[in-house]
Order: sequence, then C-alpha cells, then structure tokens
Amino acid sequence: MPICPFIQGDLHTGNIKFMVYNSSMDTTLIDMVKEWDESNFKTGLILHVGDDMKTIKRKPYQKFLNEQIRESGMGDVKILCFSPFEDFKIGGVDTRKMAPCMLYNLAKREDLSKAGKKLQKTKWYDNLLTEDFKRLNIKKKIL
Repeated sequence: MPICPFIQGDLHTGNIKFMVYNSSMDTTLIDMVKEWDESNFKTGLILHVGDDMKTIKRKPYQKFLNEQIRESGMGDVKILCFSPFEDFKIGGVDTRKMAPCMLYNLAKREDLSKAGKKLQKTKWYDNLLTEDFKRLNIKKKIL
C-alpha cells in the first residue's frame, strides 16, 4: 500500500514543485503557497526546516493555514500538514515518523476530490480499520 496515493503519480511524472521554508526567510509560508499556485505544477511539497515544530498541534495549525490561504484569495487550494512529531498510523503503518521535518502538501481542492473518488474504486481502503477511516475523515459506507 503506497503511503500517499494522491501524489504518487505526480512524483513519477515530475509534476511536484519542491520548496523549503523557514520562518527566518524573507518570504512567508503563504507567499510560497501563492508561488506554487501560480506555477504549472499539480502538487506542491514544502519542507519546513530549522524551526521547532514539535509542540505544534497539526490539526488546528492546518485549519489555521487553510483559513489564511482562503483569506489570501486562494480558496481553491488546500494545504495538508504532515508532522513527524504526531502519532499517526494508517493501516498499521506509521506514515509520518520518517519525515525529516514538518511537510506541507499543496493541492487544488478539485484535484483532491477527483483523486479521492478514483481511489474509492480501487482496493486501497480494503485493509483499513474503522479507526483509520475516522482518522482520515472518510465515511466507510461510501466505499
């Protein structure tokens, strides 16, 4: 089972814009999101390095960032935060522990919706537990 089936294809086609962010930079994280949004890349991946992110609670931080993105006129963009400091297992796999730092995955909301519907037609969800569906915020009965 691939850890992130949503970006697997983009990784193979070189359709991911990789960026590095640190709070001491002259640019803001939202500016980097805008840079990706204005590019031709389908997916963005920002590595947040050099700042202590261990105490940041991922879920409220992700919600805050998505609100900032929306207020910046990019309502069609969604940011997903992946923290190596969060205990997050899906299908028994510790999906984030090997990440070198906080990661921000950028995608268009429409692309995420299409990918989710396409994934429902595969066997990707077959071995997931009820708690995995809750953690992913997916209704098991729609599959």
